[in-house]
Amino acid sequence: MMLTSGGRFGGYGFYLKNGKPVWLWNMVDLERLKWEGAEALSPGKHKVDFDFLYQGKGAGTLAFNNFSGVGGPGSGTLKVDGKVVATKTMPKTLPMTLQWDESFDIGSDTLTGVNDADYQPPFRFTGTLNKLTIKLDRPQLSAADTKS
Repeated sequence: MMLTSGGRFGGYGFYLKNGKPVWLWNMVDLERLKWEGAEALSPGKHKVDFDFLYQGKGAGTLAFNNFSGVGGPGSGTLKVDGKVVATKTMPKTLPMTLQWDESFDIGSDTLTGVNDADYQPPFRFTGTLNKLTIKLDRPQLSAADTKS
């Protein structure tokens, strides 16, 4: 496990399964969407990225009693060394934050797993993580988005 937030009842995990990079989204245990590379990583240093583009306005609309910004679709792209290895559309997302009784882990999964079919915690990453970057883009709200 390189990075995880959440677990069996909702969340995401970024890990290697049999050497293949995987990004898995657990939609509150109703559905699991998986982006997986077709090939195992070769020995050596690699850059593995997952980019998710949410197509809604985000939780900022809630401040204006407007729920239109949450729960919408998005698309994810998994890359290895700059090359796209998997792209998938997620038709819906969670309208609020992930559950608070799970963990945010780097380098292992310490509580429940996001996908019991792939691994069992504790699921430690045995390679070297030289850098982990998390970037959040916040959409700008229009005047129509701020009307209650």
